[in-house]
Amino acid sequence: MNRHTFYGYKKSGFIAFAAALLINSLSANAAPLPEKDFLAAPVGHGVYELAYDASQNVLFAASAPSFDKDKTDGLVYKLNPETLKTTGNINTHRRAFATVLDEDNPILYIGNTLEGSVTLIDTRSGKEIKTVQLSDTRNPKEIVHTREMVLDKKRQRLYVSGVTQKGIIWVIDTQKQQHIGTIENVGEYPTGLAVDEEKGRLYSVNGNGELIVLDANTNKIVSRIKVEPQKKHFFLNIALDSKHDRAFITDPDLPSVLVVSLKDGSIIHHIDVINSLAVMYNDARNEIYITHRNAQLITIVDSETYKVKASIATAALPNSLALSPDGHILYASVKQGEKEIGKKPDYIIKVELDKI
Repeated sequence: MNRHTFYGYKKSGFIAFAAALLINSLSANAAPLPEKDFLAAPVGHGVYELAYDASQNVLFAASAPSFDKDKTDGLVYKLNPETLKTTGNINTHRRAFATVLDEDNPILYIGNTLEGSVTLIDTRSGKEIKTVQLSDTRNPKEIVHTREMVLDKKRQRLYVSGVTQKGIIWVIDTQKQQHIGTIENVGEYPTGLAVDEEKGRLYSVNGNGELIVLDANTNKIVSRIKVEPQKKHFFLNIALDSKHDRAFITDPDLPSVLVVSLKDGSIIHHIDVINSLAVMYNDARNEIYITHRNAQLITIVDSETYKVKASIATAALPNSLALSPDGHILYASVKQGEKEIGKKPDYIIKVELDKI
């Protein structure tokens, strides 16, 4: 399992060809908007997930600056969400990948993918509170990597997917700030997670094309559905529209995004785009946002018609997404390609959705 499986996917002739097809199809309506039309700012090397803290008016950007064995520190950048200028840095003892923000406490959770742990940061002081070790570390070669994290504030739980063939989801008690349980049997290489606090449901997708539903009160599996069982899927990310009982799921090998019924796992629609990475649903605007990493595109999709409303061509590889609290500004981390890693910094692009 290569690292690209967690956060991206490899370039191929097929992806380039499919990207060209998408651009051609869009040109019938509107060509992709150029990056120069938006605010973009360099940040640093190894930027991954973002988190918007409205209480402090800060956009956090987690980073793993180096993958050298002797350079295991991480860095969390603090950005002004209006100007994207860096206002400060938070140093972490472990590389920073995933982010989840709990503004109420206030704590920023950082996923330490390679160490199989989660670091807690006090967002007011910028200091590490503690690191919760999840994976057994006795054999470094067998450390289970963390990937996605979701917060259930109502039940004071943080869920973390463990990417292993015998899939697991770790459970952290956010009040006690400790690992309190491990959910097993969640399929091969569980990746994306999503939670519906009101309905008490936790959703997980995995490398075997399954949508797994868990009871958030008991952490027991309620159902597991093989989505499109006639096809082989490696699901990566999931976003929920709980109001309409549907999920948006990405498979990096599939030139579309699946719209799946949360009731029975049936396919509602295939969103005709290009091989996709991150996906986010915005209820405030009835829109879906998707990053197409190696195609260097971000698409904005109408969630009612499933048609692409607009797309943005980026200079590098768009990765993770974040929304402002009012749902009117979209942020994306954009990573440099292999030839530019270490030479050019990764950057953030800001999209004012009302102006598109």
